[in-house]
Formats: sequence, structure tokens, C-alpha cells
Amino acid sequence: MPLIEGKIAQILSDKHVIINVGARDGVRPGMRFAVLFQGEEVKDPGTGEALGRWEVPKGFVAATHVQDRLTTCEAAAVPAPEGQDPSTQVLSAAMIDASMRPEIWGGGGGKLNVNRAQFRGAPQIGPISIGDAVREVPAAR
Repeated sequence: MPLIEGKIAQILSDKHVIINVGARDGVRPGMRFAVLFQGEEVKDPGTGEALGRWEVPKGFVAATHVQDRLTTCEAAAVPAPEGQDPSTQVLSAAMIDASMRPEIWGGGGGKLNVNRAQFRGAPQIGPISIGDAVREVPAAR
């Protein structure tokens, strides 16, 4: 089943937003959504075919009040990796996960041996704004 997608329709506060999808689209209370930064189009180097736009989550929200065509959401924690019980994650691990946002581009493993002449540069990922894409985050199984 395809994931539900929509956009930020209104910003109520630094904790609450409204998205432009609701019950008629399959949204239910408690569903989680990633608010996405969409980068530039990526092309296959061999064929030139457009592969799509790369994405980075700006944040996560959870549906709190679902109406027919819109949903009020509140800020939500970063979801646990699939198969991991969030109650087993220690606080320091949760803090590290939350702090390792793509804008920081740090942490993780060592450096890759890449052709530095082909760097595109990391874009500036701004705050959550009206019109940002949202996509359902599937519930852990």
C-alpha cells in the first residue's frame, strides 16, 4: 500500500502544524509523518535518466486531530529504527540520534575516498515551512 503524502498547510506554533491530508486520505490519529527537505534531481550517470530528488527529514510529526481533508499534528521524536523497540534505547543513544542531523554532516564512520572536484556541496536545509512535503512514516512491525 502506498504511503500517504501531503504538504504542510499551516504552522500553528513551534510544536503544531496542519497538513493537507486527512481521513479521506487514510490518516488516523497517531500516524507519524516525516517533514522533508527535497534536494535537487539526481540523474543516473550511465543513462542520464532522472532517478528522483534526494530527501532529508527536517523533522517528524504525529497526527493528533484528524478531519476529513486536514490533520493537526504535533512534534514527534525521531522514530526508532525498524525492528528496534524504542523503550530499549538509552537516553544518550536517543540524544546522539537526534543530534546527528544531516545539516551537521558529521559523526558516523570514517571519510570516503571521493573525487573532491565533483563535490556538489551540502545545501542549506532551512526550517519547516508551509509547502514542505510530508510523508507517512510506516509503523514498526
